Amino acid sequence: MLRQISACRHSVFLRASTRGFHAASSLLTHTVDALDTNGGPVREYKRMVQDGRLIDDAFQRSIVSKLDRLYQDLLVFTPPPLLFGTKDPERVTAPRGLYIYGDVGTGKTTTMDMFYTSIPTTSKRRVHFHSFMLEVHARINHFRRTHHAHEDPVPTIARELARASRVVCFDEFQVTDIADAMVLRRLLHEMFVCGVVMVTTSNRHPDALYANGIQRESFMPCIDELKLKCECVSLDSGTDYRKLVRESARVFFAPITQNTNDALMAVFARASQNAQVQVNGELRFLGRSLRVPRSARGVAWFEFSDLCTQAHGSADYIELARHFHTLVLSNVPVMHMDDRNAARRFITLIDALYEAHVVLVMSSEAEINALFTGEFGGKKEGGCVGEEEVFAFQRAVSRLVEMQSRKWITSGRNDVLAEHAQRMDADTVDQVLATN
Repeated sequence: MLRQISACRHSVFLRASTRGFHAASSLLTHTVDALDTNGGPVREYKRMVQDGRLIDDAFQRSIVSKLDRLYQDLLVFTPPPLLFGTKDPERVTAPRGLYIYGDVGTGKTTTMDMFYTSIPTTSKRRVHFHSFMLEVHARINHFRRTHHAHEDPVPTIARELARASRVVCFDEFQVTDIADAMVLRRLLHEMFVCGVVMVTTSNRHPDALYANGIQRESFMPCIDELKLKCECVSLDSGTDYRKLVRESARVFFAPITQNTNDALMAVFARASQNAQVQVNGELRFLGRSLRVPRSARGVAWFEFSDLCTQAHGSADYIELARHFHTLVLSNVPVMHMDDRNAARRFITLIDALYEAHVVLVMSSEAEINALFTGEFGGKKEGGCVGEEEVFAFQRAVSRLVEMQSRKWITSGRNDVLAEHAQRMDADTVDQVLATN
């Protein structure tokens, strides 16, 4: 149902896809000489280390060097035009992309973003992979409503995507359901045929994608092509840099007590500048509505049960993150394998909030590292059952750690909390945010 709902976004995507290359010209509008002025990933990495924004890491440095090599290749790569009405695009040998995989928090997204911002072209796109797949299914639904039943939507959609963006950067590449797997096995092939260059991050090696999935053997050609078109490199330095940024600006509270509830109310009042609270408001989008129990001045307050035990999905959470710069989420319980549906929604919610840099204020039954047990009814589950949930929750925990850091608050979308966090030393931020 979510994919049908998302289909109405397709007209926007179609308008965007008509922009791009209509003539053969160098992919990057700058020459090699421009490297000295604009700099590639290596130069940007050195600058960030010198400025103290990054810790020099040999593993990250090796990845940045490979991204710089791709940057140099793109400077001289001339893709063929993709003209409307062309059924069989000219096959091209595009530069080989990069598939960066490794543990959470090791800097995969940081290095990829460094590459993305370095390449001087408008024909590029950086998107969270989950959002990308929502878009793809929306495009497919629209195509099927507007074309004959025998027509294949995948090649057309691939060309539309290639016209709009010749370089695509995916964050958090993962495949967990058969619908995505069956579309991807053909879509990525068609995009590569069109000369799209792909850089992606993932917590898994390509060989581990869609592990134990239904009809996985049908997905294996996609894995093989990924490894052919992208160099697979591991970024496992053993250091989770999100956990190093521990100057806590207190926005996470555990366990749940009356003091915790009072603290949440105090932060809500400060974040919304004591504005008048709207009760049970409605957020309308895509022909549906989402009830917002409490909101004021860009700050919303939900119970965990409001967002994660009811039938909500990615589209709801993305819209929520677009509409509110701060979210208070109260009474998050410890989740077991019996609660896997709620856990999946919670993970999807955190992904949406993280991508939109929403400030999250949260109360939970336990500390974030203990929120998911990986157990059924108190007993540890063996084998591969629930492996995807456990793995995904590890990523969510790493993001939650980063989202409670002082750095996250100061660079966030809530100016009031950012100003207070910036003014205070790390030792006193806890007090300031929890005091009304």
